[in-house]
Amino acid sequence: MMKTITPHITTHFNRHLTIYLDTLAILCSAVLIYLFVQTGLNKVLYHTVFSIQMGKQPLPIWSKPILVYALPTIELSTVLLLCITRTRVWGLLIATALMFAYTIYAYLAYREVYGYVICACGKVFEDMGWREHFYFNAKHTLVALAGFYFAYKSKTLKATKKKE
Repeated sequence: MMKTITPHITTHFNRHLTIYLDTLAILCSAVLIYLFVQTGLNKVLYHTVFSIQMGKQPLPIWSKPILVYALPTIELSTVLLLCITRTRVWGLLIATALMFAYTIYAYLAYREVYGYVICACGKVFEDMGWREHFYFNAKHTLVALAGFYFAYKSKTLKATKKKE
C-alpha cells in the first residue's frame, strides 16, 4: 500500500511546489508587512518624537538627519515591494537586510556597548527591553530570510520550467 501512495504524493508535491513556496513567501511577507507598516507609520505620524529619539542614538552625527527620513521611507517602500508579486523577492531581500541591521543594533544596545540607549522604533517596542527587542528582531530576521528563500526558489523553479 505504501509503495503506491508515496510516488503519488511526491509527484503531487513536485507539481505544486511553486504554489507551496509562493504561499510560504506570502505568509512571511504578511508578517513583515504588518511589522513595517506599524514601525514606518509610527515614525511618520510621530516624526518629531522619532527625530528627537534618533538624535539620542549613538550614531555618527552626519547620519542622523539622513536616517530620520530614510528609515521610514525604506520601511514603507519595502512594504510596497512585498505587496507586489514581481518585486517580492527584492522586498524580502531588503527586509532581511533591515532586520539583520536592526538585530545587530538591538544586540549592541542590549549588551550596553554604548551605554543606555533609548529605542526609536515606535510603539510596537515601547514595552520591550533591549533583550526582548533583540530576540524579536532575530526571529523576524529569520522570517525575512526564510521568505526570501521561498520566493527566490519559486522564481528560479518557474524560470527553469519556462526554459523546458
